Amino acid sequence: IKLKVQKTLPDKKIATLAVGDLIAHETIYYCEKCGRIFHSQELRSLVPEKCNFGFDVIVFIGKRLFLRCRNYQEILSELKQKNITISISEIAFLAKKFIIYLALLHKLVQKKTRGYMNMNGGYILHLDGTCDGGSPHLISVLDGISEIVLDNIKLPSENSDDLIPFLEGIKKAYGVPLAVVSDMGKGIALAIKKVFKNVVAFICHYHFLKALGKDLF
Repeated sequence: IKLKVQKTLPDKKIATLAVGDLIAHETIYYCEKCGRIFHSQELRSLVPEKCNFGFDVIVFIGKRLFLRCRNYQEILSELKQKNITISISEIAFLAKKFIIYLALLHKLVQKKTRGYMNMNGGYILHLDGTCDGGSPHLISVLDGISEIVLDNIKLPSENSDDLIPFLEGIKKAYGVPLAVVSDMGKGIALAIKKVFKNVVAFICHYHFLKALGKDLF
């Protein structure tokens, strides 16, 4: 089927690590029969739709911020050396975008992650939560064998009613674990007992000794 030109975008400003700042020229085609629009696949593989910065820039910002503990100003300086013009507010926005893309990718590879853990004989579910004052609880779970983070979620509390749907999702995605490790929270213990029946539950040594120390001293 021969496509026809719908329009040309001659001055889309984008930036990638490989080139730096550049002007992209995109020709958009359409099909007369079905009306389908065709954008440049090459451009879409470099830069997300309706975004001026490449996927590689987003990954660079995410790694620098969350793995290297760089602040926004330091990241700005590093990108400037790579011929990329960007603002502090844009770096903050792309950092959030990095987290969203990472979460979506994490969901897409759940079957592969489950297959990998099955090759290791299964997985041991480590469950813990943290919060700052009255803020929501950030609940995280990981496999104690491969040390892969399986999922995390923000919940109002560590009550069993809040935790059960989350753990049901973990069971559906990764199967029943060989064992579960957690602290001595009552809500967590009830949720584990409800979702993972007949699965051995262990108390984390760190939390056990921490609680014991508080009671004794």
